Amino acid sequence: MSLEETEPIEPTTRGSPEDWKKSLEKVVPCCVVLKVTQTRAFDTEAAGSAYATGFIVDKTRGLILTNRHVVTPGPIVAEAIFLNREELPVVPLYYDPIHDFAFLRFDPSRLQFMEVSEVPLAPEGATVGLDIRVVGNDSGEKVSILAGTLARLDRDAPVYGRKGYNDFNTFYLQAASGTKGGSSGSPVIDSQGRAVGLNAGGKNKAASAYYLPLERVVRALKLIQASKDACDKPGAWPAPVIPRGDLHTTFVFKGFDEVRRLGLQQETERRVRNSKTAPGPEGAQHSTGMLVVDSVVPGCPCDGVMEAGDVLVEVNGQVVTHFLALEELMDAAAQDRMAGGAGKVQLLLERGGKPIRAEVEVTDLHSVTPNCFLELAGGAVHALSYQQARNNRAVVGQVYVAEPGYMLGRANVPKCAIITGLNGKPTPDLLTFATVLRTLPHGARAPLEYLTFSERHRRKNAILHVDRQWYGPPVYWTRDDAMGTWHPTTDYPPGAPPPPEPSVKQLSAGSTEPTKAEARVPNGHASGAADGSPAPMETERAAAANGGAAAASTSGREGSTPAAGTDSGAGDLQSDDLDELLRCCLVLVDIDIPLVALSDGVHSRSFAGNGLVVYAGERVGLVLVDRNTVAVGPCDVNLSFGAHPAEISGRVRFLHPLHNFALVSYDPAALPPEARAKVRAAELLPYPPLKRGEAVRLVGLTKHLRVMQRTSTVTNATAALTIPSAEVPRFRAVHEEVIKLDQDFGATFSGCLTDNRGRVRGLWCSYSEQVEKEEREWCAGLHAAVFYPWVEQLARLLDHDAPAPPPTVCVLDAELEAVLLSKAAQFGLPGEWVSRLDQLDPERRQVLRVRSCVAQSHASKVLRSGDMLLAMAGRPVTCFQDVERLISETSAAAVAATAAAAATGTGQAAETAAGEEPASKRPRIGAEAQDANGSASASGCADDATAAASGPGRPTMHLTIYRSGAVQDVEVVLGQEDGMGTGRLVHWCGAQLQAPHRGVRELGFLPEGAAGVYISRWHHGSPAHRYGLYALHWIQQVNGVDTPDLDSFLAAVANIGDGQFVRLKVCHLETTQPKVLTLKLDLHYWPTWELRLDPGSCSWRRLQHSKFGAAKPAPA
Repeated sequence: MSLEETEPIEPTTRGSPEDWKKSLEKVVPCCVVLKVTQTRAFDTEAAGSAYATGFIVDKTRGLILTNRHVVTPGPIVAEAIFLNREELPVVPLYYDPIHDFAFLRFDPSRLQFMEVSEVPLAPEGATVGLDIRVVGNDSGEKVSILAGTLARLDRDAPVYGRKGYNDFNTFYLQAASGTKGGSSGSPVIDSQGRAVGLNAGGKNKAASAYYLPLERVVRALKLIQASKDACDKPGAWPAPVIPRGDLHTTFVFKGFDEVRRLGLQQETERRVRNSKTAPGPEGAQHSTGMLVVDSVVPGCPCDGVMEAGDVLVEVNGQVVTHFLALEELMDAAAQDRMAGGAGKVQLLLERGGKPIRAEVEVTDLHSVTPNCFLELAGGAVHALSYQQARNNRAVVGQVYVAEPGYMLGRANVPKCAIITGLNGKPTPDLLTFATVLRTLPHGARAPLEYLTFSERHRRKNAILHVDRQWYGPPVYWTRDDAMGTWHPTTDYPPGAPPPPEPSVKQLSAGSTEPTKAEARVPNGHASGAADGSPAPMETERAAAANGGAAAASTSGREGSTPAAGTDSGAGDLQSDDLDELLRCCLVLVDIDIPLVALSDGVHSRSFAGNGLVVYAGERVGLVLVDRNTVAVGPCDVNLSFGAHPAEISGRVRFLHPLHNFALVSYDPAALPPEARAKVRAAELLPYPPLKRGEAVRLVGLTKHLRVMQRTSTVTNATAALTIPSAEVPRFRAVHEEVIKLDQDFGATFSGCLTDNRGRVRGLWCSYSEQVEKEEREWCAGLHAAVFYPWVEQLARLLDHDAPAPPPTVCVLDAELEAVLLSKAAQFGLPGEWVSRLDQLDPERRQVLRVRSCVAQSHASKVLRSGDMLLAMAGRPVTCFQDVERLISETSAAAVAATAAAAATGTGQAAETAAGEEPASKRPRIGAEAQDANGSASASGCADDATAAASGPGRPTMHLTIYRSGAVQDVEVVLGQEDGMGTGRLVHWCGAQLQAPHRGVRELGFLPEGAAGVYISRWHHGSPAHRYGLYALHWIQQVNGVDTPDLDSFLAAVANIGDGQFVRLKVCHLETTQPKVLTLKLDLHYWPTWELRLDPGSCSWRRLQHSKFGAAKPAPA
């Protein structure tokens, strides 16, 4: 075995240390760090923000060369950071449709503190064995210089994946320089300071790096310079005109040994070998292989003409074995077409040894690269690009889903899908799709047909819920190559009529009478059994009439006297009859939350669970559901009824701030007549509460709307919940005692608990908590007495035509937990109180202790963690039901007192009407009652705070607590929570702002000063993403101006122009440490708008503070 001698490498390929020093001194100032933010998903790229590298190739015109996958074909916002840390905006000027290079431009006159030069491009300088340096931003380093040696000049283009951008029909240079993230776009220089390649990619598991040759870059740069010089408008840039042609065919270079196996004739091989068709450093050279067809895009002019495995011999009579020669001929044909010519080429191929001659049309590459997209409810659809058509062997121009967003995501349409039909009409292109979509009103449900590339031979069908509420109308964006930006419009297709208004179903004239189901239920409620047992409210009154039994019953204590109608056996239904009875009351509830409405720390975008029809009136119906299904108010509700195969939309009407239940309304007129006749309201039996050992029926609907039921036994009817706070604060049930069963249907199957006659004794709720950062779900029962009063109250409100805002909830702004009396005694609770509470509630044998207080509430100034709550308004309490009953009574008395005070004009009526003494006559703990640390007692130190916090509609509660070895009396102003939770969401620079919700305030911390602007979410590709304005922060100041609430924040940013920097003082929830951020406004792509709740109708409105594409210019 012998080794051939190789010629020694020329000394000039290496360079001396002094040469490299001089070269780097010239090149390093020409390199810039690029901060690029893609504001929308487009083609192969998702919205996001990243760092990369570029270098100046024309200092006079301000041209920067970088990679195509850095600039991307979609809308971007970018800045260049120079060596001296000056930052200038840059805009995209040109990107190649295929190859991985692009140009950005900046204004050189705005660079104030440094002079820059340019890096000359020398593609002919790339030779095997050449020593190189890669200068750029590698792995986040501002300046990084990596050394390497060119090993290959003819490496295949790297493949990054089927769903992303890939270069093809070109050779790449290869070296072992080990570049990493951030180095994309770096110059690959020789010892003379010339760029011989453009860094593009590499292998993560090896030190190999791949560089793009610069021949086609030089051509594009010359054409751009010429077009700028030909422009007669000073300072203006024309849209670059760079002819680019292609056959929609991917070629690969194969050596003659492989080509011969494909059937290449010997004579053809001889002719090709004798031709010098391969470019080299010293001119044309003999080739060692030929170009072979790898794939052809369906539907292109070459489809059916060329096949995989065809060997390319000649183009226009010229032997072609190299990509550069092929591209020159294709670009010449494209230029000929632009000039009005035929734009065709003559091909000579060999297929299995047989020559094939064909004339084919060359396609303009710019025409198959989309320059527009339709932004649809947070998603993006556009024509399928040549890149993705080649990756997936599909026809160019189909409706491609770059990002599903809310509407398409709700229909389960995935990313990279192809939409083939909408509302029964084919949609071969974007214009047709937009035309059909515009004919659909808001709220319409239209069939949608689509396919995915993984299952391209099977069409899939879905229902598209048309939404123009959360995101507004679809926005059509068009790229402006001259300005380097995108222009939006909602008038697309141009001149098309506006979408029709949603049609509202009305009850027909013959259906004004109540249906059979409604005739059985006075006021819409199914109450009163066949044997004449009292209605639920009557049962409560009957229990109250029994004195001591009433107190025990309303507290939910076991051993209380059962109310009428709980006798076993009488009126029991058989299993099938019970199924049919409850099927008419059960509903499947599906919740979808738009990305722009993910408020209050909600942990998912969709939920599903069982609901229960609890009111079925003529004007409105109410569905009871747990808050692990209906987590927040801004959402879309879909109701699937068990009584009849019908689906309609619902509307969130009430969210209890403490307990795990919500109420959703629906319009009975939207139901078919058959469904209205079958749907009935469940009969609620809140009293007496369930007891341990009692048998119940657990009933619910499966996802196939089939009733499942089983008989279970209550193992614990008073299990006190303590759900820990999640990593991202959100709603969690507090002050809740739940029902535990011996058998259920699993951790996620919700439903209701009934007796054998179908009367609902409780709601079987789904709960969620975080355990070691993972979500864990489980189910438990909620006593009917907890939600029954709210059902009655809301039903009365909605039974009138007038707007009905959700009721407010009066609460104690402190979280309580149950502690065994035996443990409480060890903490020092006096023996007389231990005995008293034990005798009052021998079942629970517990005392309530303050676990935490709501931040900046009056309770936080009066109560402390560890305080034991002994009595309220002079009445001992041992369980959560006691606390809530007394709060409810106090709240009702305060409302009556306020009305009386308004009628009589006496200031003291509010307290005397409640049966209590005026505040000035109540016993207080004076300043002498201090703890061992010398701090004032709860009552004495809070007199002024109580007077300030209490006011019209803010009742107070007298509490008896045990603290630090003493029993004390304190006065606490009760809090009030809105029945719909957060009612306003402001979107600014991609950050979602809201008032801190109760889940945040329950943690006990709000920053000092301004604490009313809380960031609950941020969006990819936005300024918030780019500059690190993330969730769980408060914005306390804008340019030094305090922002205590959303209105003051909007006022502070109202006069800040697009492109200006703003200084923000923020405070993080976890660290509580304030810091200052700077952020550059982008009102063009991220205007300011908000979602606001209309309390009367509980509907959400979108209010636009600034419009897309109408950014206010920054003042000079």
